[in-house]
Amino acid sequence: MQNIKNVVFLYLTKRQKSQLLGTLKSYYKKFSNFSEIELAYKFLEDEKYYIDIKNPHFEFVGDYFDDDNFLNDIVKFFKYCTWEKHQLELLEPYKQKEKEYAKIQRKRALDFKMSKLKPTKKQIMYYDKLTKVHDIEKKDIQNASRLDLRNWIMEIIEKDEYNNKTN
Repeated sequence: MQNIKNVVFLYLTKRQKSQLLGTLKSYYKKFSNFSEIELAYKFLEDEKYYIDIKNPHFEFVGDYFDDDNFLNDIVKFFKYCTWEKHQLELLEPYKQKEKEYAKIQRKRALDFKMSKLKPTKKQIMYYDKLTKVHDIEKKDIQNASRLDLRNWIMEIIEKDEYNNKTN
């Protein structure tokens, strides 16, 4: 079922087939609450209207209005779109897990990088101010990394937020 383009509209040129399939795909997205057959009839009805007002999207569609193969191919394509949508919905939980895993990996990489770097002057100044304001004993900054300072700062801030919530 993956090669639907090689199965339907074999009587059209490559360019015609490409244009038609793109339009049918947009129809499927636009009118997703319709069934496949309703969508096919809606498409044919719209194309008849555009041909009647002498402004057709596809000149070649007028030749195939009465052809049952054309209608069957349109329905096959819409069924394929439904199947494809269902397959993507089945993959959604795996995609979410993959995103969460990638987020964790980025955090680990950042932590590793920060553990190798010396703290910035701003971090040191901010840590000094926090320890003075909260009357906390300073830890040794000489051998500390950016990661250590970030974690110490976050501990102080989280304790302060927790104390403010309980009061």
